[in-house]
Amino acid sequence: GTAPEAWYQAGGKVDGFVCAAGTGGTISGCSQFFKSVNPRCQVYLIDPPGSGLRGYLLGGPVDEQDVQGTVQQFVQRSKGSSITEGIGIGRLTRNFKLAQIDGVFAGTDDEAVEMAYHLKEVDGVLVGPSAALNVVGAVKLARKLGPGHTVVTVLCDSGDRYKSKLFNKEWLQAKGFNPGEKSAETRRQDRKLDWVA
Repeated sequence: GTAPEAWYQAGGKVDGFVCAAGTGGTISGCSQFFKSVNPRCQVYLIDPPGSGLRGYLLGGPVDEQDVQGTVQQFVQRSKGSSITEGIGIGRLTRNFKLAQIDGVFAGTDDEAVEMAYHLKEVDGVLVGPSAALNVVGAVKLARKLGPGHTVVTVLCDSGDRYKSKLFNKEWLQAKGFNPGEKSAETRRQDRKLDWVA
């Protein structure tokens, strides 16, 4: 599985795990594993605009509705929408409720777009917006934990699927983004990532 593989690759030292969630399978399974091998491991959710999961974790209300004869639980979505896909939902799933989450960060589309371009131009890793948001979460958690800690996330989508969107100048401009303002050299020199809030 994902978490045992990450644990092995990190040499048995994982101090924090962070990712976004759709139905919650990844964050649930990884949190349970990491907490079983390191009870002090901090698990955080990074949530995009338009999702209800952050609000739920912060104590927001839960509404039950009958959906085709099955009672489902829903949470109020935050304002806005996101270019990320497959994450940030308004329904509570059984998987998500089993996750052992210590905290939550809000992430933005601006941060995800900037991170996608940073990873592409500095590290040579082509990811989609959801994976980029996970890396934004990893930066936020690393800052919270401080130096000397190992933070893990997952790169859940490839940038190959986003050539006509995230890596298309016209599409980005139509959405109000302009990551091309920074040269590749400027990105390589940016080690503080101050644009991650």
